Amino acid sequence: MDKSRRDFLKIGAGASALATCLTPGSLGAVGAGALKGSENFTPSFCEMCSSRCPIEGRVVDGKNVFIQGNHKVSGTATSVCARGGSGHNQLYDKERIVKPLIRAGERGEGKWREASWDEALDLVAKKMLEIKEKYGAQSFVFTAKSSQTHKLMVNFASSYGSPNCFSHFSCCPITYQMVCEHMYGKPKLKRDFANAKYVVNFGHNLFEGIVIADAKKLAKFADKKDTKLLVLDPRFSVVASKADEWLPVKPGTDIAFVMALINTWIKNGTYDKEFIDKFTIGFDKVVENTKDTTPQWQEAITGIPAGTVERIAAEIWAAAPRVIIDFGHKTTTTKAEYMRTRAIMTANAMMGNWEVKGGLFGGKNAKTFNKLTGTSDFPELKNMDEPFKVPKVTRLDHAGDSGKHKFVSRKHGVLMDINEAILSEKPYPIKGWFNIRFNHLINVAGTDKSVEALKKLDFIVVSDIYLNDMATYADVVLPESTYLERDEGIEDKSGLKPAYMIRNKIVDPIGDTKDGAGIFRELARRMKIDELYTWNDMREWRMQQVKGNVELLSALEKDGYVTWKVPGILFREKALVDKFVEKFPNAAQFVGENGLMDGLAKLATKSGKIELFSEQVEAEFPGYGCLNTKDIDVFDGHELCLMSGKTPVHTNGHTQNVPFLHDLMSESPIWIHPNTAARKNLKDGDEVVLQNKYGKQKGKIMLTQGIREDTLFVYHGFGHVTPGMSRANGIGVNSSVLLSPEEGPVAATMVTNVGVDILKA
Repeated sequence: MDKSRRDFLKIGAGASALATCLTPGSLGAVGAGALKGSENFTPSFCEMCSSRCPIEGRVVDGKNVFIQGNHKVSGTATSVCARGGSGHNQLYDKERIVKPLIRAGERGEGKWREASWDEALDLVAKKMLEIKEKYGAQSFVFTAKSSQTHKLMVNFASSYGSPNCFSHFSCCPITYQMVCEHMYGKPKLKRDFANAKYVVNFGHNLFEGIVIADAKKLAKFADKKDTKLLVLDPRFSVVASKADEWLPVKPGTDIAFVMALINTWIKNGTYDKEFIDKFTIGFDKVVENTKDTTPQWQEAITGIPAGTVERIAAEIWAAAPRVIIDFGHKTTTTKAEYMRTRAIMTANAMMGNWEVKGGLFGGKNAKTFNKLTGTSDFPELKNMDEPFKVPKVTRLDHAGDSGKHKFVSRKHGVLMDINEAILSEKPYPIKGWFNIRFNHLINVAGTDKSVEALKKLDFIVVSDIYLNDMATYADVVLPESTYLERDEGIEDKSGLKPAYMIRNKIVDPIGDTKDGAGIFRELARRMKIDELYTWNDMREWRMQQVKGNVELLSALEKDGYVTWKVPGILFREKALVDKFVEKFPNAAQFVGENGLMDGLAKLATKSGKIELFSEQVEAEFPGYGCLNTKDIDVFDGHELCLMSGKTPVHTNGHTQNVPFLHDLMSESPIWIHPNTAARKNLKDGDEVVLQNKYGKQKGKIMLTQGIREDTLFVYHGFGHVTPGMSRANGIGVNSSVLLSPEEGPVAATMVTNVGVDILKA
């Protein structure tokens, strides 16, 4: 029995004694009984990171929950990562908030009183309506992690009348999804790691991120004798340790490497000319824009020898089309991130790897399969969010308007613009903030400005599991149920064929907590803004989502995951096309003379092709419609560049206080090369100060050969400043304090490579 669970079991008897020293409303102060749930496995999906892997869990002796991967899902099987297996730790953590709280002192002072849900929700509804009446609905900001909860939040914000809804997109995946949409017409492309022959990875640390299904496939790929994994990363990451070749590229310069590859392929004629002619437009622009980006040119920028680039270019071409030049997102982004990703996707297109084994492909959903088969055998879901429209009011970040945020979704926005809008009151005053399960002070650049902005607001609501950094400044804290305690709607998980999954409640909610759907639904009812809400509870939501298909819903509730025993399809893979047509003769009408379904490989771009040059991007951002070599420098005059990245143990700033995960990783030292440390007269374990014009942070150093001499590295998500999370409080570096508020062009992505100085503390 672990220590945290022993503590939990003592809570019931000693709640009154603990109440005087623990946060009001916490599990330690309130107490809780035995867990209520089935001892048989209940299928669901995880939420300890954004991957949302299918899982199943069961209650053990009324005291714990055992979690494993859903055995019915082939991609993950029973596998689960450390984070996924630790979800039960949140349930009975004595620091978890299980009663609504109302601020009882000055904002940020940490004084609270418990409240009933009626009192808390009435206060939230009253204050929100008062602010709307006085300043307009646009004066309220809404933020959430990207998930079903984000969609529910957008619906609520839209009903309230505010366009200012935000997700974590601008500080994480926005760039690669925008590039994929601009070039391929699809924001989310899939990668067939299992069948690839050559993978080039640019700091996309799949073994640290962790998407279990992709991590397992990449691990099997790397273990094969006839494949090659090439990793370019300034540090020796976990994925680099599994690579056949690691190139410690200078921070921010990997775009130069890719453009040198493109130059070499064009010079040697070693690219798929037939594919380029048939499936792309704008290749002439690529030729023009890379005529000078030679291997010799990039050597002076990246530090990688020209001969190495030429060798690798030949290796990749020899493996084509079973090649993946990985576009995966990372937390170490630069101002050149949009262009870097365009270059990567251009390189993929030149290898002709679209809709083939070992390459890139688009998911095949039920609608696609019904078209191919000429049937309605594959149930399609109703879009429950469709009636809710983001109000046509200027957003505080001007997302969607002509200008620097033209292509940013009005449902996701640019998080880094919130602080300035509050402090400047431009384009209009911002007076309130509703935040659910997102820690803005850890995850978004400019932490000091964020605190200043929060203090200026009239009213702040935070819904979360812990009294975290953001919640510290709230007026009302609403305790949310964990993902193990709530039912949610159905998610589309289609890959080579249609698939759906669902989150089922594994245990009854502990304490007096509620799920995000219930919170928003009840607030909408109290505020009388629920005209578009056609559901009262999640059961009604689900039934509407499946369009009354009881059989589908029952299967999902029973198994958690539903797919069909039919052949999967890649439109340009002949063996799969033949097998599919044999099973579904109706699909023969889509097969061309070459035996492929090339016509269905048409993309949702304006041209219907992969747009290597984008007229719409060029019109808004001259020079960015194709490729350029701008914005490579990330040092800004400093000797060292600080990078931040993911750890396999924690998720952003969300999990550092989870007891089990804290035990696995309770510190986050600053990586530094021994030679750099020696020049600075530093030794292993020394406390240092990192500083630049944006801020200062203290931390301890760890000497390692696994990093460049001009680079420092920290794991993102540490540096919490909140007594409500005692395990995480004051540990490590909050890199967001040091980050520039300046955004990357086109995608408005947060720049997380930053120049710093290092001094002994």
